[in-house]
Amino acid sequence: MTSNDTTTRLPRLERARIALAREEVGVTAVAPPVARLLVAMFALVIASPFAAQLMLDPSFFHSLAPRTAPVGSEFAPGAVVDRVRAVNRNLLARAKGVEDRLAEESVLGRRLRPVVQLALTRWLGAGTSRVEVGVDGWLFYRPDLDHVTGPGFLSPEVLARRAAAGDTLSSSRQPDPRTALVRLYHQLDQRGVRLIVLPTPVKPSVDPRQAGPGRIRSEPIMNLSYRRLLRYLREAGVTVFDLSRVLSAMRREGRGSLYLATDTHWRPETMQRTAVELAAFIERQGWLSEPVGGQRARRRRATNEGDTARLLGLGPNQSLYPSETVTIARIETARGDAWTPDRSAEVLLLGDSFTNIYSAPSLGWGTSAGFAEQLSFALGRPVDRISQNADGALAPGRLLATEVARDAGRLASTRVVVYQFATRELSQGDWQPVDLGAEVVPEEGLDAFWVPGVDSNATVEATVMATGSIPSPGSVPYRDHIVAVHITGIDLLAGQVAGTASGAVVYLRSMIDNELTVAAGYRPGDRVRLHLVSWAGVAAELDGISRGELADPGLLQAVPWWGVPVGVLP
Repeated sequence: MTSNDTTTRLPRLERARIALAREEVGVTAVAPPVARLLVAMFALVIASPFAAQLMLDPSFFHSLAPRTAPVGSEFAPGAVVDRVRAVNRNLLARAKGVEDRLAEESVLGRRLRPVVQLALTRWLGAGTSRVEVGVDGWLFYRPDLDHVTGPGFLSPEVLARRAAAGDTLSSSRQPDPRTALVRLYHQLDQRGVRLIVLPTPVKPSVDPRQAGPGRIRSEPIMNLSYRRLLRYLREAGVTVFDLSRVLSAMRREGRGSLYLATDTHWRPETMQRTAVELAAFIERQGWLSEPVGGQRARRRRATNEGDTARLLGLGPNQSLYPSETVTIARIETARGDAWTPDRSAEVLLLGDSFTNIYSAPSLGWGTSAGFAEQLSFALGRPVDRISQNADGALAPGRLLATEVARDAGRLASTRVVVYQFATRELSQGDWQPVDLGAEVVPEEGLDAFWVPGVDSNATVEATVMATGSIPSPGSVPYRDHIVAVHITGIDLLAGQVAGTASGAVVYLRSMIDNELTVAAGYRPGDRVRLHLVSWAGVAAELDGISRGELADPGLLQAVPWWGVPVGVLP
């Protein structure tokens, strides 16, 4: 039946109303001057952020260039499809970079966003896409809430959706943690090393009552697939330390809040209790030699603004969510020296920011008091550590694989590996399996890269070939970031470096206290001057900071340098 047939069947009065409406719409007109004014106003609104940024900071747009080398002769003449896809990827990356960076970091955005967000939070209790406002001054990281309240991460529908989530800008992630964890277990077992998996519940699992009204529970609220994962791992032979049972016991004991109010991480006493329980568990297995002792704990107070409070973007000196003060236990040697990881230790801890909190200076909650330190103190023996603040699903294993590739004897003294990661990684992380025995090298070979010695010190001028990814300030809970940069065409200006290689991989500070650095603006083709020293000499202090690694897996095998742009303070 056509629309005209339908109209003829309507009552006469209704047909008259429809005819009148069509007549009024049909004669609606906008005078040319008004139309031009509206178009001009619309164009002005759209262009004003770009114009303001161009006038106030024209160098901003240079920093939006792609971070990989432009498409060139690396494609075979017949690889037309690959070339088109690569060009399209670069164009989309640049367009998305302009949109995201202008929204997050433009002059207008930086000045207006804190004012607007403060008003929204104070008067409407509104958070952001990354932060949920709770009750009694509590804040929650939105990805944590999504993990706890979302569907089971092992359900076929969720796995299929996440596996297909890649686009022209990013490849799809490996959503299933089972393959990666079991594979890591078998690779370590072949080396005579035991693996203990330690999923660390996120804040809404443990302190849900501050997220909103509801019944107080002693048992942590876990994702629907959590118990299923634990059963699968144990049936595969993997040892799992179920931290939810420890936290339940603390809740029944009336220990109060177990996590920080305005931060994503656990309180010091929760971390210390976990270390004690885990140490007792390891000792019961009989896997280690006799403890050696010789450490002491000193109580210190630490005051800091929580990461979710900063992520909320209320601006400096905001009083709506004040800094918190906690008492940490700083672990020292018998001589009073600060605790340091020991590569010859029998226990190796792989971890994320839950390991680094109270240890990494960049997190602001003190030093020498983190999870590795507490585990070492509870065990009465040295502990080794490989940790990075972000990407707990992929980064720790990849860092371990890189170290094993560089040093075949890296795990010679290790008897136990503890793999700690936040449970949000189970539903949101990239669980690409790592190969501890693979040796992946760049196309030009490792001989093409300068290898720093312990005392290497040089000033160079070089061309940037590629850089790792850098998050927008305020988009992640971590305020500091390091980026890997591949440089070639190196001219030695000062100092001495062994060999005549023409390339190097350099780590540079890309973000400090949520402010991008000069190095964050480096793009392929830029000619830069850097002062280089051995990364190994600064790794103890900087290794836990989130890093944007290079996309080429072969470049991970190159021994990195630590660099500082010439004329810029480190």
